[in-house]
Amino acid sequence: MAILPESFKAYQYQSGIDRICEAYRASANTMTAAMAEATRAHSEYEYGGPEDEVHDEDGILLWSVSSSLAQDEMAALQAAVVVREAFVTSAFHYWERSARTWTGLHGRRDFFPQLLAESVKKYPVSPELANLNLLNNMLKHNSGSINPDLVAARPDYFFTMFPSSKGSSPASSRLHLTHDHVEEAFETIRASGPNLAR
Repeated sequence: MAILPESFKAYQYQSGIDRICEAYRASANTMTAAMAEATRAHSEYEYGGPEDEVHDEDGILLWSVSSSLAQDEMAALQAAVVVREAFVTSAFHYWERSARTWTGLHGRRDFFPQLLAESVKKYPVSPELANLNLLNNMLKHNSGSINPDLVAARPDYFFTMFPSSKGSSPASSRLHLTHDHVEEAFETIRASGPNLAR
């Protein structure tokens, strides 16, 4: 079997992350357009749509165009969140599969620390890769618990819905990934493997 030159390995690796990035950007553009359309439709209705609420005999609102449009707006926003999270996970898994190939570590006990330790012997690795691993694990396991190490290292990944005040219990953080966070994840993966510039 012929040994592939490093330049080909770099081309193959970088091309793979390019394809994931292009797929994300196409999805993000579609999600942005859907959110803009849902927001526009809701705003236009709020500022000039006819009253068309349906109430039961006790006066409780059962349905309205306004609440339906607000729900569409929320669904578009949630879809964008899901797409961002899915592509962060895809990018990290791309690195993980690639690292298994170039390190030869395929065992059941070969986790991120082992892959990282062997990868740095072969290729440069972004200092953000460890944080991306923590983020990926949080997304993958969907446990609802927040890793305090990740909050400390990357507070920009999170927001606090209700800040704590004196004497109240500590505020809980919620994950909030932006488009820029996803783009940064791609750059972290690009910088953590074979590169044509080497």
